[in-house]
Amino acid sequence: MFIRTGLLSCILLISLNGYADVDAIAVVNGKPITQQAYDDYAKTRKGGNEVDPKKLIDELVQRELLTQDAIKEKLEQLPEFTEKLEETKSRLLMAMAIRNYLDKNPLTDAKLKQEYDKQLKDAVAPNEYQVRHIQLETEAEAQAIIKELENDKDFATIAKDKSTDAGSANQGGELGWISQSITEPEFWSAIEKLEKGKYATAKSRFGWHVIQLNDVRAIELPKFEEVKERIRNAMQSQQMQDYVNQLLKNAKVEIIKK
Repeated sequence: MFIRTGLLSCILLISLNGYADVDAIAVVNGKPITQQAYDDYAKTRKGGNEVDPKKLIDELVQRELLTQDAIKEKLEQLPEFTEKLEETKSRLLMAMAIRNYLDKNPLTDAKLKQEYDKQLKDAVAPNEYQVRHIQLETEAEAQAIIKELENDKDFATIAKDKSTDAGSANQGGELGWISQSITEPEFWSAIEKLEKGKYATAKSRFGWHVIQLNDVRAIELPKFEEVKERIRNAMQSQQMQDYVNQLLKNAKVEIIKK
């Protein structure tokens, strides 16, 4: 009995040591799932969120079982499999070709900063405006409000009493600092023509507005570190297009069907 037990222990040790060589985290029907396979799957599976490691391992086990059963059924011999495999191979090779090109033509911080400085030189800092408004239903109401304001009626008081924009009415019509990206086109057009302290009317999809301009300031352009990755992405997109254009230039291409 002692000998048999000892023999079994040796067999188990040999088996476990074999899986240890490949750093297995699980074994499915004799096939190990490696730590590297787990790490690679975790990167694609998480999507920036933490996932329970046990759940990841369970999913890998299920994937391996499905793969093994597909092989058992000889599904890899089907024409459809071969076709899909070629499509996947082509997509992977394209991605690797682009990555290889980008790795050989790296964008250093110096190149990114050079592009940033170029864009900064040509950039015009947009303005943002500090305004308040009174929203109304008709143009006649808006014109009536303008007359009240010209007769020194208090803007904030009128806004609280008559504005249909409840959010700003409670603040005396104050909208704070606004930029073009968050403003209705007609509203923005009226603001740009105004002098500080003056009034104007404008119509938008929300109704009619009586607008007063309080102040104007230039929006500070972003610092290099704030936009560096956006510049990198844009420059890499151009690099990829240049790469493809160069391939086309050196290739012999014949279009059979137009």
